[in-house]
Amino acid sequence: MDIYIAGSFRHKHGVRLLGNALRELGCRILDWTEKAAPPPGLTPAQRRAWMDTDQEGGQVFDFCRQACLTADMVIYYGTSGQDAGVEVGLAAGAGVPLLGIRGPLEAPGLMLHGAMTCWVDEVEDAVSLVRALLAQLRADTPPDPAGPENLRILLAALRRRK
Repeated sequence: MDIYIAGSFRHKHGVRLLGNALRELGCRILDWTEKAAPPPGLTPAQRRAWMDTDQEGGQVFDFCRQACLTADMVIYYGTSGQDAGVEVGLAAGAGVPLLGIRGPLEAPGLMLHGAMTCWVDEVEDAVSLVRALLAQLRADTPPDPAGPENLRILLAALRRRK
């Protein structure tokens, strides 16, 4: 399963850790953190300007846009800012299933909340859900009606997309 993690640059370390956990499950991560790497030696303000203006000639934007449109699933790593919100919108518009991880103090708002296929409260919950989702996809069986609702919802969304 190809997964893109939409998250703020300030969550880069957490996004990488989540990506590593999902890789261990057999997922392919469409990893923006490898592309969005300002040159060393910049001040925080210069790093911010570099990120905000895509100094790689639009390559970071192009990669992220394409990943959001073509991934099997996009995971929103909250609380994140406007760029992650745009990525969520791109994915939602393309019919890509979205799993939201709420930030600790996040109140996502109408549009972000409504764009998600489902929400979880913790990164560990997202990893467990993806693990169960992969097992269900490999078994190619209908979901257990008594099983977790998020699993049924995501499985249905992934099967519709295929």
